[in-house]
Amino acid sequence: MLEDNTSMTQPEYINRVISYLYRYGQRFLVKKFKEYGLPFEVGQLPFIMQIYRNPGITQEGISANAVMDKGTTARGVKRLEKLGLAARETDLRDRRVNHIYPTPAALEIKGRVYRIIDELHRVLYRGLSEDEIPLAVSLLFRMKDNMKDYFSNN
Repeated sequence: MLEDNTSMTQPEYINRVISYLYRYGQRFLVKKFKEYGLPFEVGQLPFIMQIYRNPGITQEGISANAVMDKGTTARGVKRLEKLGLAARETDLRDRRVNHIYPTPAALEIKGRVYRIIDELHRVLYRGLSEDEIPLAVSLLFRMKDNMKDYFSNN
């Protein structure tokens, strides 16, 4: 044993594996976005997905759902607007609030976006049984919730 109570053999830390998954996933998405001719970059994916799933969502809602800071969300949504993929509508009751909707151009490419995401998951789940997939997802969500709780309480 070392003085700091760590052993000579390190366990496989899951955050390292998650980091690998993230980086490989990003590489996969970049490749597929080019193949499918999508007009936006991988960095805008969390924002367009929130707009697809929640038409009329606010920028604050996107930030909360995507776990992104407000500045990053503002830049991401602005980029989608410049590309003609997102449109803002001012709330009639509170002029300070904007609701964000997918444009017809965004809806036109929605099928391609979802095909890429489905393809990514087919690669990720390769070799896993039908029982292992929900278990893996459940465990990762529990870990995500642990981190969320940590930041809510600290």
